[in-house]
Amino acid sequence: MEILNLLQGQDHIAKQFREHIWQYNNALAMTSLGCKVDDSVNRNGAGPYVFKVHGKLSHKAGSLLPPEGQTPLYSQLYIYDGAEALDYRMGHTANHNLHRGTMQTLQDTLFNHHLGVQLYKQALELTSNMPPDQQCKIALRFDESTDRRQYNLPTAAAANEIAVILSGDGDQPQDAHDIILYHCHGEPLQRISEMHPLYPSLHYVLLFPTGQLGWHKRMLCADADDAPAPAAADDEDAVENNNQVSRKWRYVTQAEWFRYRLFPRVDESLHLFMAGKLLQEFIVDAWAITEQSRLTWVKLNQAKLRVYHCQGIADAIAADPTVDTANLGQPIILPSSFSGSTHNMIQHCQDTLAINRYYHGADLFLTATANPNWPEIKAELLPGQKPSDRPDLIVRVFHAKMKEMLNDIHKDGIMGRTVARVWTIEFQKRGLPHMHMIIFFHPDAKLRTPEEIDSLLSAEFPDEEKHPELFELVKSVMVHTPCGSEHNNPNAPCIEKEKCTKNFPKLFQDQTVVTTDSYAKLCRRDTGKKFKIGQGDSEREVDNRWVVPYCPWLLWKCRCHINVESIASIKAIKYIYKYVYKGHDRTTMQFGTCQDEAQLYLDARYLSGCESGWHIYEFHMHEESPSVTHLQVHLEGEDLISWDEYEAPDAGDVIKRAVSRNTKLTAYFKENEKYPEARNLLYQDFPSKFV
Repeated sequence: MEILNLLQGQDHIAKQFREHIWQYNNALAMTSLGCKVDDSVNRNGAGPYVFKVHGKLSHKAGSLLPPEGQTPLYSQLYIYDGAEALDYRMGHTANHNLHRGTMQTLQDTLFNHHLGVQLYKQALELTSNMPPDQQCKIALRFDESTDRRQYNLPTAAAANEIAVILSGDGDQPQDAHDIILYHCHGEPLQRISEMHPLYPSLHYVLLFPTGQLGWHKRMLCADADDAPAPAAADDEDAVENNNQVSRKWRYVTQAEWFRYRLFPRVDESLHLFMAGKLLQEFIVDAWAITEQSRLTWVKLNQAKLRVYHCQGIADAIAADPTVDTANLGQPIILPSSFSGSTHNMIQHCQDTLAINRYYHGADLFLTATANPNWPEIKAELLPGQKPSDRPDLIVRVFHAKMKEMLNDIHKDGIMGRTVARVWTIEFQKRGLPHMHMIIFFHPDAKLRTPEEIDSLLSAEFPDEEKHPELFELVKSVMVHTPCGSEHNNPNAPCIEKEKCTKNFPKLFQDQTVVTTDSYAKLCRRDTGKKFKIGQGDSEREVDNRWVVPYCPWLLWKCRCHINVESIASIKAIKYIYKYVYKGHDRTTMQFGTCQDEAQLYLDARYLSGCESGWHIYEFHMHEESPSVTHLQVHLEGEDLISWDEYEAPDAGDVIKRAVSRNTKLTAYFKENEKYPEARNLLYQDFPSKFV
């Protein structure tokens, strides 16, 4: 109740608590957050706060007792008297701006209600007879025999919750997911397994103030029966008896649990959604560990899947007839089915180029960015909140808006009849989602003349008297802020080498021109009118040279930054595909030279609240319509083959399998030999005629 009052209150102390809730939580957390926080976007103080991490994320726990003569930290503070622990916390330099009374209220609440505190105290009691310098392991265990549908923790007095393991006594933790603490200092910080149900509540103590149970791998779905007893080892129908086929529907996945928590419910407390900066961190943490679990699955399952080309295996056998297949091929592969991987980006780019070839070129390139000031977002904010406090709301509203826009364009044909589309989702430096979409018109609807382009697109301010609403929309979201030294804005994000990378301001132009090497150059007449944008020191005058091209109807409907360009050349098309599918620069640079693609992806990853929320809600990152059939192209003997290292096949057997099977390309050659009509079809057109 005390925490809820601070989250809801409108007095100075409550507002100060919400502003610094991230610091309060760190001061009271029982585990530390191990990650590289990218704070560059927050350094200049402009714009809303963004929590963003780079690379791997984990939670870590120290020893039960602090080093002699050193200040206790994190969980160590909970074995001290409350007043002494409060002095330690307020004496830390990171907490100098926090309110002592608020800290005491929060600390007392956790001392009285958080089960983690009881567990640490119980661990101290179990080791109270040991000398301070005697080392031992303390395992915090979770008993899976408890009711897995309950969200509360097991009773603290349960005998098997804590185990003290002395060196050399032969006892070891029963599960690799146990939380391991050391009695005294001397061992490195221990990583907390994200599979342990205490993982979130030991760090996010203000979000889970009673130590509520988090996700674990045996959490049953609400309507699932208890798991059946294991089948006998010699039972030939073991799979059927154990219902392995339906197992994935019996247990709640990690992503499903987090998704459940990130939907407000009328019969549950809303304190999670009042946490502001701490909510951002929790959402990033949630997706980071979920994706890391999936990467771990890739490593454990596909690390044994070897891929190599046929000729390479033949060469290896020629050099050494006894060659071990375990030493051939690339050991850890991040497949194209893994969203965001290099293979995934390359596959999408190739698919889009195939669509472009089939429909003889794209017509429009659209970029839509979320508007945090949408009324649909503001209407759902809790009292005193800003849109940046609710990344969950931003991504849900953006997803709904983009879904509606897709229906308007491709189902209702508001811009003309379309035959294909490709879109992908990206996230800005500050985390806001935006959609890149390439649109293909039917031949009867293609924009072939300047007049046809002008009927759909504009790069000018509308008449403020005839269209006042549209005029205000253009002023607020479709004007490129004047940049560069001559406009007193030398540090604008678009400035590189003292030049605007977006090439603003554009030149005045009396009419639209379709060029051969870029987008269509839209009409930007010099009307002599200038309009003021921004406020205070950021106020500037602009004219038509600073207007970003837009479609008036879409801007009026979506009410967000929505840039629409007419594609007028193959050069523009190549740029778009490169831009849309650029992916992680570091990943692309090292692709093909790294033996562990999963680790490389993890090292290059950046995550913010909106991006993490988008993934947790399982919104699509990419779509292409119509679908594309993938066709292999390879030289003779250079087709890729795969085998399972667990089977430990002989290299000769791998070669025999490769020779006995057809690839799509070799099957195409054989069909050409068999059917004369097939000889009139190109390889890429073959699947549309022969099935």
